[in-house]
Amino acid sequence: MADDRREGRDHRRGQHGRRACLAHREAARPGAEMIRAIKSWLPIGVLAAYGQSQASNYASALAFTCMLAMFPLMLGALSLIGYAIRDPGLEAKAEALIIEVFPTTAQPQLLDAVHGVRQSAGWLGLLSLAGLLWSASSIFGTMEFALTQIFGTKQRNLVRQKLMGLVMMILLVIAVGITVAANAVAALFPLAWVTGFIIGSAVMVTLLSLLYRFVPNRSFEVRDVLPGALLAGTLIEVFSLGFPLYVRLAGGFNTYGAQFGLFFLLAAWFYIVSELILFGAVFNEFRLGQPVTKGLIASPMHESREVRKPIEVINEDKASDQPLSRPFAPPSFAKRMLGHLAVFRRRKRTTTT
Repeated sequence: MADDRREGRDHRRGQHGRRACLAHREAARPGAEMIRAIKSWLPIGVLAAYGQSQASNYASALAFTCMLAMFPLMLGALSLIGYAIRDPGLEAKAEALIIEVFPTTAQPQLLDAVHGVRQSAGWLGLLSLAGLLWSASSIFGTMEFALTQIFGTKQRNLVRQKLMGLVMMILLVIAVGITVAANAVAALFPLAWVTGFIIGSAVMVTLLSLLYRFVPNRSFEVRDVLPGALLAGTLIEVFSLGFPLYVRLAGGFNTYGAQFGLFFLLAAWFYIVSELILFGAVFNEFRLGQPVTKGLIASPMHESREVRKPIEVINEDKASDQPLSRPFAPPSFAKRMLGHLAVFRRRKRTTTT
């Protein structure tokens, strides 16, 4: 027994010695202090947290939802404008202003697509209004899901989520209108692109602050989400300025036709914008921790929906579908009928004999 204890102590001492030796070697390596300083640097930590949070997967879902909701949103907005002003000239100007929100390289194809859909729609303008409402709920519902995954909180119930989507859609339309008007005003100045960049960045930062503050069921105060909104808004504006260069370096998206080119161009644009939006959210969560402030039309915690892993839901449904093992369960109706039939046959045989 004493030998075993002595051997165990020697083994532990040997392990500690090897660990200390490895630590000494790591510290003695050239640039070890620099590596530790780089790892502790805030941007590197945020990038590592972004990769570990799987935010890119949620950005893909958000970009796909925006792609599906884009044309219903545009047609619904144009239908509202057409019913309100009833002036073809003003309606054409509003259409051009809405198209200006998207990348310049996609604007001609988008304008042709909108014209084609509107000419073939006819009386489907009212359905496009319904599409406007549904698209609003789907976009912000997906965004709430992504932010819930990043913040580690619970979602609203379905009714509150739809109401939140409608309110946020109104704010989004106002922000788009302000952006278009700001670009029109910036064109009057000598350095139009500089003025447009500053005004567009300010509007984008304001919109992202509202998104980070009100879309999640539990979020942070406006002053707390402002750094992440400032980071994401500036990156989005820089990306919007450099996107035409990216299209040119990529050789254009019209290799397989205008329709496929428009799809690939918008898919790339929506995806990168969604990545930057969620990157700002990860930056806020990395700095602030667990959110506790209620969002817009927030659900109480006992009414909130917990986002569960798919495997947990599948296993629970599988367990509920399996029959319960009851050792003394009564026989089923079919078994009882077969038993009565067997007794009747035996009695019939005895009476005939």
